[in-house]
Amino acid sequence: MIETSTPLPTVEAAPRTLFIPIQAGTLQIRTRREEWPLEACLACATRQNPRRLYLFVSKVLGKHWPVKPSLMRAVHRSLAEKIADLPGPLLVIGLAETATALGRGVAEEAALQTGRDDVLYLQTTRYLLSHHLAFSFDESHSHAPDHAVYRPDPTLRPLFNAAKSLVLVDDEISTGRTLLELARAYLRANLDIEQVALVCITNWLSLERQRKIGEVLGRPVRFPALIEGEFCFDPKPDFPPPELPLVIAQPDRRHDHITADPARTGVLAGHWRLPPLPDLPLDRPLAVIGTGEYAYTPFRVALAWEERGCDVRFQSTTRSPILLGDAITSRREFWDNYGDAIPNYLYNLDPDRLPVICYEHPAMLLEHSLAAQISGLSWVTEPACRD
Repeated sequence: MIETSTPLPTVEAAPRTLFIPIQAGTLQIRTRREEWPLEACLACATRQNPRRLYLFVSKVLGKHWPVKPSLMRAVHRSLAEKIADLPGPLLVIGLAETATALGRGVAEEAALQTGRDDVLYLQTTRYLLSHHLAFSFDESHSHAPDHAVYRPDPTLRPLFNAAKSLVLVDDEISTGRTLLELARAYLRANLDIEQVALVCITNWLSLERQRKIGEVLGRPVRFPALIEGEFCFDPKPDFPPPELPLVIAQPDRRHDHITADPARTGVLAGHWRLPPLPDLPLDRPLAVIGTGEYAYTPFRVALAWEERGCDVRFQSTTRSPILLGDAITSRREFWDNYGDAIPNYLYNLDPDRLPVICYEHPAMLLEHSLAAQISGLSWVTEPACRD
């Protein structure tokens, strides 16, 4: 069983060096600042990806590691405090798929902390919609490199077009290339941006790299994070390069019929509503599970159950292939719930908890068999959240 206690913000620790062995080699981490202890925030694993063999497995993100929902919200609140004073309108974009709950959590908490009504949240997506595309960009090291950003619906478009601050959110920043591409793509459409913030839990950029990013963007750039430092990876020379799972591309397949999360086309932060919660056997610990890009509402559902006294953890399914071992104690593989025949995974599921899978669209209840595979329950949360 995996468990993480809530790390409390501490006096920043002195810089230190850690050596973390994984199957593919050794990560050497040099910290500059730890707002929360590094060991409480992440572990490490080996990717099933020859382009990048190492993976930082966040213990506070709610993706590959089951997390107490209140701990996730503490992360969201801490990061939101660091950007809530930026001039508005404020455009916050979360990176799919890993940082969609984190990105929206930062946007929602920034709006709630300040009472401001000019925080627009969007997330990148890898799904093709019948919607006007704002721009797209590529994440070169990823197993699924293409990202799309859609233009918001007309009522929110003025905020998108007139934003004064751009906030990009990912779980970690290693080189900054992906977020830099995203920022430059948006700045081509809006030259009036005054400030940029690249927000993450762990920031591995050197101070020199941060300075260069500011030079490229030509504006003041903040780098809010809970942990800052640098790392290097020493691969084992005899480690066999893993093969990426076979994915049969379907570049023209549209997903309008099976997507419902409005965050792909923009939401005004601070107005999320909790859907009615179903009756569950709450005498048993729960594992609430988001699905791929759809993670924020499932997280808030898990948080609501925790606030009612339930023993609950939150995590999400993912496209990311990770080798069993290191920080990955269990791995379940299944077809994705969007009908694309793409391998998806669920890691580190606690067998003592009742799994409750949250889907964004009713069609997934009949077409996806994950709940039966893990002896769990499934539920459609997004339509009820907006009805």
